[in-house]
Amino acid sequence: MAACAQTASPNSASPPAKLLTVGVYQNPPKIFFDGEGTATGLHIDLIRLIAEREHWQLRFVPCEWQACLQQVESGQLDLLPDVAWNEQRAKVLQFPAVPALYSWSILYRNRSVAINSVFDLKDKKIGLLENSVQANYFRNLVENSGIKVQLVPLHNIEAGFRMASAGEIDGIIASQQAGDMLADRYKLADTSIVFQPVKLFFVSGRQQPPEILAAIDRTLSQWQADPGSIYFDILRKWGRGNSSIPAYVWWLLGGALFLLACALLIAAYLKREVARRTARLQESEISLRIAAAAFHSSEAIWVMDARRKVLDANAAFTELTGYRLHELPEGGLPPCQRDEDSEDFRTRLWALVQRDGKWQGELRVWRKDGATFCAVVTLTAVADPNGRISHYVGTQVDISSQKRLQEETRQLAFYDPLTGLPNRRLLLDKIGAASSQGHAAALFFIDMDNFKDLNDALGHSIGDRLLCLIAARLKELAGEGLVARLGGDEFVVLCEQPQAGSEVVQDAALQFGQRIVAAMEQRFDLNGLSHFATCSVGVTLMQGDGASVEDLLRRGDLAMYAAKQKGRNTCCVFDQQMEQALHFRTGLESDLRRAIGSSQFQLHYQPQRDQAGRLIGVEALARWNSPFRGSVSPGIFIPVAEASGLILPLGHWVFEQACRQAVRWNRPGRRQPVVIAVNVSAVQVRQPDFVPCILDTLKATGADPCHLKLELTESAMVDDVQATIDKMLELKHHGLALSLDDFGTGYSSLSLLKKLPIDQLKIDQSFVRELLFAPSDVAIAKSVITLGDALGLEVIAEGVETREQQQFLAALGCTRYQGYLFGRPVPAEQFEGLD
Repeated sequence: MAACAQTASPNSASPPAKLLTVGVYQNPPKIFFDGEGTATGLHIDLIRLIAEREHWQLRFVPCEWQACLQQVESGQLDLLPDVAWNEQRAKVLQFPAVPALYSWSILYRNRSVAINSVFDLKDKKIGLLENSVQANYFRNLVENSGIKVQLVPLHNIEAGFRMASAGEIDGIIASQQAGDMLADRYKLADTSIVFQPVKLFFVSGRQQPPEILAAIDRTLSQWQADPGSIYFDILRKWGRGNSSIPAYVWWLLGGALFLLACALLIAAYLKREVARRTARLQESEISLRIAAAAFHSSEAIWVMDARRKVLDANAAFTELTGYRLHELPEGGLPPCQRDEDSEDFRTRLWALVQRDGKWQGELRVWRKDGATFCAVVTLTAVADPNGRISHYVGTQVDISSQKRLQEETRQLAFYDPLTGLPNRRLLLDKIGAASSQGHAAALFFIDMDNFKDLNDALGHSIGDRLLCLIAARLKELAGEGLVARLGGDEFVVLCEQPQAGSEVVQDAALQFGQRIVAAMEQRFDLNGLSHFATCSVGVTLMQGDGASVEDLLRRGDLAMYAAKQKGRNTCCVFDQQMEQALHFRTGLESDLRRAIGSSQFQLHYQPQRDQAGRLIGVEALARWNSPFRGSVSPGIFIPVAEASGLILPLGHWVFEQACRQAVRWNRPGRRQPVVIAVNVSAVQVRQPDFVPCILDTLKATGADPCHLKLELTESAMVDDVQATIDKMLELKHHGLALSLDDFGTGYSSLSLLKKLPIDQLKIDQSFVRELLFAPSDVAIAKSVITLGDALGLEVIAEGVETREQQQFLAALGCTRYQGYLFGRPVPAEQFEGLD
């Protein structure tokens, strides 16, 4: 089978991707090559997604199980999935902290072979994957029990299932995930013999750098903490299919049993009394051998007489409890209690056995040294032929490791590993329960302001320390309320007030939200470093209005973001206007997305003239005529386009149309060229391919760069001044003119202005509008004009609507104008004065 390779495609600016060699052996559905030679399975899906995040290249190499282990140990393989931990492997391999999967071992049998318990394994052929963890465990189990089993070593798990299906072996031991799938495929049945829960890991050789496993740890930790992550989708994808037995098989089995019963009856009749006595003797002998083997097994067993005096106990019982035969307390049982009770359970246990004849359940049992362990305890009353109780038989199975594994799984599923707070999954359950009970309650969504700055400045370890301190402070503040961490620096507090009215709840919620804000302002001690933080709090009330859990979460988020928009470090309560505004924005964005590329947009052109009224240029302005909304103002749709990223395709369309119009208006023979000014968003300027896109459009349309001018705002210069200047210089080198739009309304940095390779300054219309009445606007306009003259820049005023404004500007030294006085924006075909 050919090895397969997957390449994670990094950004062209990123360093070359790291190539990792991954061993793959046939153990479906966890890891295998399919019929087309492609590596697939549960572990393969996980490592492919991790490789994509970490920009690794993967090369999958087929190998047998034992060969895979040897190759990863020697360094021929970088990674091997689906490896269970044991002490021997830990000495030669690197194991990460986070398991990729939890599993356990099951015995699967050929459907024609009856295996209902370990005692049915006598003289059976059982297949085991050679050198696997379950092979060693099961070998020790049968050796200790004294049951004779023929163990068949296997090099390939699927080959073992084929052998079991063909009857070459009676059964096979496999992990639950692989076994369930292969059992369905080869028509095997599972049994009640289930043992050894294990954790399965991605491993590497000792010589490999630890960063590979550390990256896998980080990703698995994030996924396993989020029930909605791709990790749980993959588990469901590779889950077990239908394993029900067809009806005709049951009919055939019933018929075979009926024929067998008839044959036995005939044999019994022929052999008469001698056969019956022989059978009884044989059954008694088998029962004695089985009882002897069971008594000396690894399961703790002890036997008492009718007066509850201990007659015998096996070595496993002594090892588990620490009690020798003569040391057991009166009553024949070590001290024990149920997890939900605080009292000794022995008196109640004997009463239940006397009533029902048997009791079984989980108990916490005390050893002789005072230590405790969790066990499944079974106590059975044995009756003599007359129906009187003659003995009691007890068994104990230590399940402490399983309980710890269950608790670890529960912690992973319901709690945040960093802070120990309930996670999103548990929070949703609690909100749903409070909502279904109709309790008046409030949800507080807390987001720390500028938390990323702390992480970037001091490192994630300090950031994690702050998150733990925030969690502790919120728990102290909330008292009996539930505090949960949604992820990152977001927390939620659920406070219930079952008996309170709606007005009381709202007042109390607002006061508590303000207390949260005040509490977060107090100093945090970060390992000797003082830190002061602020937060934004959004509050939503649960008032029995039928809102779903998702609705409540969305409302809380809206209120929290409203608090951020109000300047942060404040508290805001949700109201319906927030939701209406959100619906308006999302609806507008959806319509805008459909409108781009259709015929809903049109360019209008507004003339720019000099003092003599001569046309010196035009500005291209986008207009949206929606079939549903009518004419939509640019002041409404431009901010939505910038926030959603739709400004990129829209801006490209505007520039392309302006180029084509420039070609039409500047045909050969025209005496005075027409320069079209096009607005460019800061979002466009920040794109790495901004300059190539402009130049490609010029080339595609055949437009002369001298006939186009790009208008940029000061906000385009904020993030990376030098990179923006470099782009502007390249555009000027190709003949494009540049204008600084809305000067004076942004940062108005003179040190920045002198560096910019611009040709023109535009006086914003907000200064022109009140020019005749506001001395401050006069001073600003005059300063801009003087500054432009000093730097050798053209100065044009926009928003000129009256002759008085134009004359006043002329008196100040401004001779170029744009506004309704000189013409409104109109489509190209209505534009006059160009011919």
